[in-house]
Amino acid sequence: MTAMAQELVVGYNPLPAAERVAHYQGLVRSRLIWLGIGIVLLVLVWVWQREQLDVLQAILLFVIGLAFSGVWVVIAIVLYVLARRSMDRVNAAQGYAVRVDPQGIEVAGKVVPWSQVAHIATLRGALGGQPQLVLTDTSGATSSVPISYLDTMPGTLDSAIRAYSRGSQWIDTSKLGN
Repeated sequence: MTAMAQELVVGYNPLPAAERVAHYQGLVRSRLIWLGIGIVLLVLVWVWQREQLDVLQAILLFVIGLAFSGVWVVIAIVLYVLARRSMDRVNAAQGYAVRVDPQGIEVAGKVVPWSQVAHIATLRGALGGQPQLVLTDTSGATSSVPISYLDTMPGTLDSAIRAYSRGSQWIDTSKLGN
């Protein structure tokens, strides 16, 4: 019979965050290009139809035409900024994201012995954000880390939690939804 390792240490993985930043950076670039194309088309329509358009119609044409593309540019920029902040948090994180051993669990720097663990769950982030691994102790205090920050699959982590807690704890995924 082989002995179980003394602990499972899960580090922070910056790769998914960097991939999201690159994706949204490309999206911003794409949206800006489409905004530029929209401006050129609006100017061409205005040059072609300027005798038929009064001042109010010309203003409405530009406002409506640019508002549509402008909203998409703003959304892309907001998503890029959020992805950048997430990557900065991963890069600034010290130590490891999760540590599991026979004495207890540590999530994002908060150490809780098994006897003090109320539950461990995965929850959706606010506004459809990335799922979080949340540790709640018996006093109600929580500590969390985004699952995408982990360099280990959630199933591996769940197996370690079950083994080290002798089956008394596991990752509750029921609130994650489908």
